[in-house]
Amino acid sequence: MYRGKRRCPTCGVPSLICRECFENDKAGIKKLGRDVRCDLCVAEDVRNKQQLREREEREMKEYEKNIKQKLGEKYEPYMQRKHAITRKPKPNPERITRLFLKNMCAKQMDEEKLLEFLHPAKVTHIQWLTDRNSGAFYGSAFIEVKTAEDAGSVLAVNGMTVLGRKITVKYQKPDEKSVWPVPGTEVSSS
Repeated sequence: MYRGKRRCPTCGVPSLICRECFENDKAGIKKLGRDVRCDLCVAEDVRNKQQLREREEREMKEYEKNIKQKLGEKYEPYMQRKHAITRKPKPNPERITRLFLKNMCAKQMDEEKLLEFLHPAKVTHIQWLTDRNSGAFYGSAFIEVKTAEDAGSVLAVNGMTVLGRKITVKYQKPDEKSVWPVPGTEVSSS
Protein backbone atom coordinates (compact mmCIF):
# COMPACT_ATOMS: atom_id res chain seq x y z
CA MET A 1 0.00 0.00 0.00
CA TYR A 2 1.28 3.44 -0.90
CA ARG A 3 1.35 6.08 1.74
CA GLY A 4 1.94 9.53 0.29
CA LYS A 5 3.42 11.12 3.41
CA ARG A 6 6.48 8.84 3.41
CA ARG A 7 9.30 9.65 1.03
CA CYS A 8 12.74 8.14 0.88
CA PRO A 9 15.07 10.60 2.69
CA THR A 10 17.87 9.73 0.25
CA CYS A 11 16.28 10.07 -3.19
CA GLY A 12 12.85 11.57 -2.44
CA VAL A 13 10.88 8.76 -4.08
CA PRO A 14 7.56 7.92 -2.36
CA SER A 15 8.09 4.75 -0.32
CA LEU A 16 5.89 1.67 -0.50
CA ILE A 17 4.81 0.43 2.92
CA CYS A 18 3.13 -2.92 3.56
CA ARG A 19 -0.44 -2.90 4.87
CA GLU A 20 0.58 -4.31 8.28
CA CYS A 21 3.17 -1.56 8.88
CA PHE A 22 0.74 1.06 7.60
CA GLU A 23 -2.02 -0.08 10.00
CA ASN A 24 0.42 -0.34 12.95
CA ASP A 25 1.71 3.17 12.27
CA LYS A 26 -1.84 4.52 11.93
CA ALA A 27 -2.95 2.87 15.19
CA GLY A 28 0.19 4.01 17.01
CA ILE A 29 1.32 0.45 17.84
CA LYS A 30 4.62 0.76 15.98
CA LYS A 31 5.57 4.17 14.63
CA LEU A 32 7.63 4.26 11.45
CA GLY A 33 10.76 6.36 11.69
CA ARG A 34 11.83 9.01 9.23
CA ASP A 35 14.44 6.63 7.84
CA VAL A 36 12.03 4.58 5.70
CA ARG A 37 14.00 4.22 2.47
CA CYS A 38 12.82 3.08 -0.95
CA ASP A 39 13.59 -0.47 -2.13
CA LEU A 40 16.30 0.67 -4.55
CA CYS A 41 18.21 2.63 -1.89
CA VAL A 42 17.98 -0.37 0.47
CA ALA A 43 19.13 -2.82 -2.24
CA GLU A 44 22.09 -0.61 -3.23
CA ASP A 45 22.86 0.35 0.39
CA VAL A 46 22.61 4.09 -0.33
CA ARG A 47 22.16 5.91 2.97
CA ASN A 48 22.53 9.60 2.12
CA LYS A 49 22.30 12.06 -0.76
CA GLN A 50 26.07 12.34 -1.13
CA GLN A 51 26.36 8.59 -1.76
CA LEU A 52 23.55 8.88 -4.31
CA ARG A 53 25.30 11.76 -6.16
CA GLU A 54 28.63 9.89 -6.13
CA ARG A 55 26.97 6.79 -7.58
CA GLU A 56 25.27 8.83 -10.32
CA GLU A 57 28.54 10.58 -11.22
CA ARG A 58 30.34 7.21 -11.35
CA GLU A 59 27.65 5.79 -13.65
CA MET A 60 27.80 8.87 -15.90
CA LYS A 61 31.60 8.68 -16.22
CA GLU A 62 31.37 4.96 -17.01
CA TYR A 63 28.69 5.65 -19.64
CA GLU A 64 30.75 8.41 -21.31
CA LYS A 65 33.84 6.15 -21.25
CA ASN A 66 31.88 3.39 -23.03
CA ILE A 67 30.55 5.87 -25.62
CA LYS A 68 34.09 7.20 -26.22
CA GLN A 69 35.35 3.67 -26.81
CA LYS A 70 32.55 2.91 -29.27
CA LEU A 71 32.75 6.17 -31.23
CA GLY A 72 36.50 6.77 -30.99
CA GLU A 73 37.54 10.11 -32.47
CA LYS A 74 33.97 10.98 -33.49
CA TYR A 75 32.92 11.41 -29.84
CA GLU A 76 32.04 14.93 -28.72
CA PRO A 77 30.21 15.81 -25.50
CA TYR A 78 26.57 16.63 -26.22
CA MET A 79 26.08 20.38 -26.71
CA GLN A 80 23.36 20.70 -29.37
CA ARG A 81 25.88 21.67 -32.06
CA LYS A 82 23.32 20.84 -34.75
CA HIS A 83 21.48 24.09 -33.94
CA ALA A 84 24.53 26.37 -34.07
CA ILE A 85 24.45 26.89 -37.84
CA THR A 86 20.70 26.63 -38.48
CA ARG A 87 19.48 29.08 -35.83
CA LYS A 88 18.01 32.33 -37.11
CA PRO A 89 19.16 35.56 -35.46
CA LYS A 90 16.54 37.34 -33.35
CA PRO A 91 15.70 41.00 -34.08
CA ASN A 92 17.86 43.58 -32.32
CA PRO A 93 16.33 47.01 -33.09
CA GLU A 94 18.29 48.82 -30.36
CA ARG A 95 21.57 47.30 -31.65
CA ILE A 96 22.60 46.08 -28.18
CA THR A 97 25.83 44.03 -28.06
CA ARG A 98 25.87 43.15 -24.34
CA LEU A 99 23.92 40.07 -23.18
CA PHE A 100 23.16 38.31 -19.90
CA LEU A 101 23.29 34.49 -19.78
CA LYS A 102 21.97 32.50 -16.83
CA ASN A 103 21.30 28.92 -15.69
CA MET A 104 24.59 27.62 -17.09
CA CYS A 105 26.17 24.50 -15.60
CA ALA A 106 28.40 25.94 -12.85
CA LYS A 107 30.64 22.86 -12.63
CA GLN A 108 31.35 22.23 -16.33
CA MET A 109 30.93 25.55 -18.19
CA ASP A 110 34.11 27.35 -19.10
CA GLU A 111 35.19 29.90 -21.72
CA GLU A 112 36.03 27.28 -24.36
CA LYS A 113 32.66 25.49 -24.07
CA LEU A 114 30.73 28.76 -24.06
CA LEU A 115 32.51 30.04 -27.18
CA GLU A 116 31.94 26.69 -28.90
CA PHE A 117 28.23 26.80 -28.17
CA LEU A 118 27.81 30.44 -29.22
CA HIS A 119 29.76 29.96 -32.46
CA PRO A 120 29.58 31.62 -35.05
CA ALA A 121 29.01 34.76 -32.91
CA LYS A 122 32.25 36.61 -32.10
CA VAL A 123 32.41 37.07 -28.32
CA THR A 124 34.82 39.82 -27.20
CA HIS A 125 34.28 39.91 -23.41
CA ILE A 126 32.95 37.48 -20.77
CA GLN A 127 32.31 38.54 -17.17
CA TRP A 128 31.65 35.40 -15.11
CA LEU A 129 29.47 36.13 -12.08
CA THR A 130 31.05 34.62 -8.97
CA ASP A 131 30.48 34.64 -5.23
CA ARG A 132 32.27 37.58 -3.63
CA ASN A 133 33.74 35.52 -0.76
CA SER A 134 34.36 32.04 -2.16
CA GLY A 135 34.84 32.90 -5.85
CA ALA A 136 32.46 30.07 -6.84
CA PHE A 137 30.80 30.49 -10.25
CA TYR A 138 27.06 31.18 -10.02
CA GLY A 139 26.17 29.89 -13.49
CA SER A 140 25.55 33.37 -14.93
CA ALA A 141 27.64 35.73 -17.03
CA PHE A 142 27.59 38.97 -18.99
CA ILE A 143 29.03 38.77 -22.48
CA GLU A 144 29.86 41.34 -25.13
CA VAL A 145 29.75 40.41 -28.82
CA LYS A 146 31.35 42.17 -31.78
CA THR A 147 28.19 43.20 -33.68
CA ALA A 148 24.45 43.60 -33.09
CA GLU A 149 23.88 40.73 -35.55
CA ASP A 150 26.05 38.48 -33.38
CA ALA A 151 23.92 39.49 -30.38
CA GLY A 152 20.79 38.44 -32.30
CA SER A 153 22.37 35.09 -33.12
CA VAL A 154 23.30 34.55 -29.44
CA LEU A 155 19.75 35.41 -28.36
CA ALA A 156 18.55 32.64 -30.69
CA VAL A 157 20.05 30.05 -28.30
CA ASN A 158 17.67 31.18 -25.54
CA GLY A 159 15.98 28.09 -24.12
CA MET A 160 18.42 25.57 -25.61
CA THR A 161 19.93 22.88 -23.40
CA VAL A 162 23.68 23.09 -22.84
CA LEU A 163 25.46 20.60 -20.57
CA GLY A 164 22.11 19.48 -19.22
CA ARG A 165 20.84 22.99 -18.35
CA LYS A 166 18.32 25.16 -20.20
CA ILE A 167 20.14 28.45 -20.84
CA THR A 168 18.37 31.81 -20.62
CA VAL A 169 19.73 34.69 -22.72
CA LYS A 170 18.58 38.32 -22.53
CA TYR A 171 19.73 41.64 -23.99
CA GLN A 172 21.42 43.78 -21.34
CA LYS A 173 21.07 47.50 -21.98
CA PRO A 174 24.11 49.64 -21.09
CA ASP A 175 24.06 51.04 -17.57
CA GLU A 176 25.54 54.52 -17.18
CA LYS A 177 26.74 53.77 -13.62
CA SER A 178 28.79 50.67 -14.38
CA VAL A 179 32.08 50.38 -16.23
CA TRP A 180 31.79 48.12 -19.24
CA PRO A 181 33.64 46.19 -20.40
CA VAL A 182 35.14 45.30 -17.05
CA PRO A 183 38.96 45.17 -17.19
CA GLY A 184 40.29 41.61 -17.43
CA THR A 185 37.21 40.17 -19.15
CA GLU A 186 38.66 40.04 -22.66
CA VAL A 187 38.28 36.73 -24.47
CA SER A 188 41.65 35.20 -25.31
CA SER A 189 40.65 33.68 -28.67
CA SER A 190 38.08 35.97 -30.30
